[in-house]
Amino acid sequence: MTIAATTIDPTKGPKVNVALIQIQAGKEGGKQDQIKRMRELVVQAVKEGNDKNEPVHLIVLPEMWNGSTLHDELIANAEPVPEPGQAPADWSPKSETIRALADAAIESKVWIIGGSVPEQGAERLYNTATVFSPEGALVAKYRKTHLFDLCLPKMTYKESDTFAPGDHLTTFDTPFGRFGLAICYDLRFAEIAILASRQGCTAIFYPAAFNTHTGPLHWELLQRGRALDNQIYVATCSCARDETAKYVIYGHSMAVSPMGKVIATAETEEKIVYATFDPEHIAETRAGIPLLTQRRFDLYPDILAVAEGKAQ
Repeated sequence: MTIAATTIDPTKGPKVNVALIQIQAGKEGGKQDQIKRMRELVVQAVKEGNDKNEPVHLIVLPEMWNGSTLHDELIANAEPVPEPGQAPADWSPKSETIRALADAAIESKVWIIGGSVPEQGAERLYNTATVFSPEGALVAKYRKTHLFDLCLPKMTYKESDTFAPGDHLTTFDTPFGRFGLAICYDLRFAEIAILASRQGCTAIFYPAAFNTHTGPLHWELLQRGRALDNQIYVATCSCARDETAKYVIYGHSMAVSPMGKVIATAETEEKIVYATFDPEHIAETRAGIPLLTQRRFDLYPDILAVAEGKAQ
């Protein structure tokens, strides 16, 4: 498990302006057109933030935005994903999406959570999210740990046929605070958000692609619950909806406050969603409802202590 070594205070520090880019995926032009459109939308997000005198600090992209979710296209679009800290000169020439994300971060001078892309693995792919600094450095990498194997009366989908699960959790530090990172189905597993909160994260981000079967019931509910229980911001970034696709994505990229209030959301179309995360609001929430100091670790384990091997 890779988590930050020390806990920081998320109630301190500056506000952070976030842009969630709900891009349309799976277009006929393929990966190259998706990459081109991503770079256009990153530039647009930065410009719109500057025009409003609310400069964007961190941009988020969706799950599997660089192509279709069909198995054969995932295989075709898969590419190597370097390890954090690896010099760009050592990145594979096949890492097209990764290089484009790094270049976009440099050009726009923002932090970018690169959504997720299909990463080449030994036997199966990984569903892999990345984080880039404004200098274009790959600072964090997360492989989706919970795979979406769904069996409902009207829909079946087995992600594990294509992907292998990751084996670690991820947080990353910025000048605006610490943040957690997970992907889509991970939203259903409360432990990830609990650890992020206990590690001092201001927010946790979930690049995602919920479908139109579960989305109307669970999408907003899960996000509000994760935010409310852990008194942090929660943000999801989805692809826009394509009603003609075999897997129809729900859309509705969203940001939720520590009080469980939806503070920004999209509908189903391609759109950029803006939100501001304010540490003072985290402080006010925790002062009014002091969950963090009322936990009864004498009755149940401290999940952070377990993760760090300190549990008695």
